[in-house]
Amino acid sequence: MSKVPVIVLSGFLGSGKTTLLIRMLQEAASFNLDPAVLMNELGKQDVDGHLLQEASPDVNMAKLLDGCICCSKKSDISDSIKQLLVRKPDVILIELTGVANPEEIVDALTEPVLLPYVKLHKVITILDAENVLEYNSIFASDRELVHTLRRQMEVADLLILNKIDLITDKQQKSIEKTIRKFNERSSILPTAHSQFDLELIFGTLRPQGSQSTVAPNFNKKFQFQAIKPAQLPNETSKHSPSFSRIQTITIPMDDNLAVSQRFVERYFAKWGSLLLRAKGYFIIGAKHESFVMQFAGKRTNWQQTTFQGKPYLVLIGMDLDAKTLEDDWQKRLTESQL
Repeated sequence: MSKVPVIVLSGFLGSGKTTLLIRMLQEAASFNLDPAVLMNELGKQDVDGHLLQEASPDVNMAKLLDGCICCSKKSDISDSIKQLLVRKPDVILIELTGVANPEEIVDALTEPVLLPYVKLHKVITILDAENVLEYNSIFASDRELVHTLRRQMEVADLLILNKIDLITDKQQKSIEKTIRKFNERSSILPTAHSQFDLELIFGTLRPQGSQSTVAPNFNKKFQFQAIKPAQLPNETSKHSPSFSRIQTITIPMDDNLAVSQRFVERYFAKWGSLLLRAKGYFIIGAKHESFVMQFAGKRTNWQQTTFQGKPYLVLIGMDLDAKTLEDDWQKRLTESQL
């Protein structure tokens, strides 16, 4: 049996990883490929997984929630990938959290339990063109996170400079110059809404029945650690975490609670400066329609959805005061219903 190729999607919070992943799932069939997905989310609630299943209902998917796959969830990677391999996919797509170091994931793929079955095909890092130059100053006090964001650029085989529709040509040139300080060899692909020809990613892959056993070249800047036994869940990680002060807060809502988009956006107008990312499902307006909300880079996007579960809001940021944020949300809800 030939090894199954693995594509790792990396990039900071809100850069466009899930948008790209949905496109990859939708277009894989045109390349005669049957993909599987391993998705990791920082929070306890699964927002992006629902989006994927809505766009591709039959997708073979495993989810790791409530922790970063390269740190607290690393011990679960092997089990999740083995679960996906049972259905014999042609390619495995791994979407990391925005604060994950892809190098740790590639290291996990070399574990003895996985090495005979999978091979690294490509590491793709998606960058948010509108905000990427500000990250160093924003996160200057968090050395682990700054290191992680640099490694996301350094180890990528392909760098997607996304959201170029939100910047000027001058800003784009400045960003590309900065990227080249960390990665001189990999292609930089400017995009808007993660739109580009997926031949660049899928073109060399073949269905498993006809796959070559020769793995493609990958970025030589990867520094593999020694192969070691799988880490038990209760063991302390021996490497620095990819982030130290980023946390998530989940605010659940009643099944029948309808709010307005303006209500949510006014909440972000007050607290958005503390947030790196927010997402969730809401019942909106008098018609009680279900919407998914995505907040990133001070921009809020709404999209109608078929989601039928209980609504909730996930907040992601640095040093968040959970009680203050939750109390203000509940206070606003109470006042809006008076």
